[in-house]
Amino acid sequence: MNQSTKQTIAVKEFPVQKKVFFKLSNVPWQLWAIALIIASGTVGFTATSMLLRLPKSPQCTRIFWPIASASMRIYCAQIEADQGTVDSLLKAINLVEALPSDHPLRSEINKSVEEWAIAVLDIAEEQFQQGQLEEAITIARKVPSHVQVYSVVEERIEQWRSLWQEGEEIFAEVEEKLRESEWNEAFRSAVKLLSVKNKYWATTKYDETVKNIQVAQEESSKLDKAYNIFRRGGVDNWLEAIAEAKKISSESYAYREAQNLIEDAKDKLINHIEGLLESGRWQSLLDVVDRLPYSLSLTEEVNDWKALANAGMEAKMGTVESLEIAIASAQEIDADRPLYQEAQDLINRWQLEIKDVTHLQEAKDLARGGSINDLNAAIATAELIPLGNPRYQEARREIGGWTREIQLAEDQPILDQAQDLARMGTIAALQEAIAKASMITSNRTLYQEAQQNIRRWRTNIQKQEDRPILDQAISLGNSKDYNQAIQTANQIRRGRVLYQEAQNNIRQWRQEIKAQKDLQEAFAIAQGRTPQSLGSAIEVVRKIPSSTDVSSQSRQALNRWSYQLLSIAEDQARRALLKQAVDLASMIPVESAAYSRAQTQIKAWQRALNPPAPSAPPATFMPPAPPAPAIPRTNDPVMETNYSDSTEPNNNP
Repeated sequence: MNQSTKQTIAVKEFPVQKKVFFKLSNVPWQLWAIALIIASGTVGFTATSMLLRLPKSPQCTRIFWPIASASMRIYCAQIEADQGTVDSLLKAINLVEALPSDHPLRSEINKSVEEWAIAVLDIAEEQFQQGQLEEAITIARKVPSHVQVYSVVEERIEQWRSLWQEGEEIFAEVEEKLRESEWNEAFRSAVKLLSVKNKYWATTKYDETVKNIQVAQEESSKLDKAYNIFRRGGVDNWLEAIAEAKKISSESYAYREAQNLIEDAKDKLINHIEGLLESGRWQSLLDVVDRLPYSLSLTEEVNDWKALANAGMEAKMGTVESLEIAIASAQEIDADRPLYQEAQDLINRWQLEIKDVTHLQEAKDLARGGSINDLNAAIATAELIPLGNPRYQEARREIGGWTREIQLAEDQPILDQAQDLARMGTIAALQEAIAKASMITSNRTLYQEAQQNIRRWRTNIQKQEDRPILDQAISLGNSKDYNQAIQTANQIRRGRVLYQEAQNNIRQWRQEIKAQKDLQEAFAIAQGRTPQSLGSAIEVVRKIPSSTDVSSQSRQALNRWSYQLLSIAEDQARRALLKQAVDLASMIPVESAAYSRAQTQIKAWQRALNPPAPSAPPATFMPPAPPAPAIPRTNDPVMETNYSDSTEPNNNP
């Protein structure tokens, strides 16, 4: 629209406006002001909306912006913003920001600029959620500094960095737990990633971490075989465990665990080798050292161990010449070598051993004479080897052997004399033999043999002294004089050889005395002639052992009193006192001859007491009790009907 056209429209519209003015001249000016503001805002909003919704045009790429109109800038800015990229959004902002700050559409332009700046920040947020922290920061910092949303850019960046650091710390924690083979702890740490407010850490990195844990567990399980082999112990198993652990690559999470196992096996091998070195097991030392793998980084130690083992094998020959060769070999290990100190210790030991070998050889030469003087001289020479020297124990063994030879030469004649005396067999000769053998003291070689002879001779003496006493006691016991037999046997005191035999006889005799006493007591009780007294007498004789001399009499008395009880019970039954009859018959013991008959009667009486329910009228006829069997008579008044008992036991059955 050109200037002449605008003037024409103004001229045409002026009369109309004037006419309306005169008609509304009475309206207050405040209402006119409000109407003007509303009208101008509506016109501006409509114009801006129309401009922003203009169809896309390729003309925007050919416009010379210094002379471009505001509508064209707004139009092209909207086209750029619609592309939704960071560059297009920033270009849209730059296009409209070139307009003056007092432009009529500035308020609407500012709203669009804020929306485009927020869109840029949203793109940066999306990049952050996808795991592109630095790219997100770079995009966020492209937001123009004059827009309102710029005030939260640095705060948003700081928040991103904090969340990113949180994720990295959790991930590092998981990695450390995996290196330590703490699978459960690693998974607990990995779960923390789900709470990180970043999609990349909560999804992608979480899935990656869980997968890493699974892979680490699988790799660690490969070490189980190596650990099982290691725990078996022994050089072969330690070396095999090292070979298995070396199969784990350095990129594996189980690598640190594998290296720890290798170090443990290495320590075991070194300790074992040091033990072999200390104990002088040179051939075993060579065998182990030759098998050590190069990967253990023990090259210098291996060379020194081999040198010392070869020197030790030379020294083991035990001659002065071989010891000197061993010393010369060990002296080749320089001061900067790992086993220099061990070599010096061995050199000192072998130098002392040369002196020891000289003394021992001299002592052995003296001992070959065989006499007591020669042996004493040999002992004196060997004792020149002090405690702590390498050959001290060997010297003590030789001294012990020579000492035994001397003691045998000195004590054997004494023991032979004692044995010659003992062969006489008399008490006096045995006592003299004991005195002679007692001259051999406890620190002598023949002491134990002498003591065995002394114990045997003392046994013979005691048997000779005590056997007549025990024989006399046994004779008294056989004649039933138990009290005198006990008194005689008690003369054999505790600690004597025949003491236990005497005590066994005493117990038997005391048992006989008690059995006689119990039998007399039972006869006395039975004289009461009542069922209760008969039952008590039976209980007394039942306790009399069958091994005693009065056992047959006690058995006869038990049978007599049992038959007497049964007779009383049957008498009670005939009087219809069946309950009392059952009680009396139940007192008869199982070992009695009357027991079987008593049980038969008891069953019959109990049936009569508790008859079954009759299926027909009860019978009125009661058959008489079967006659009692003939009771053997031995002229014993106890079996009479008056139940008297005048039989008395003999004091000496």
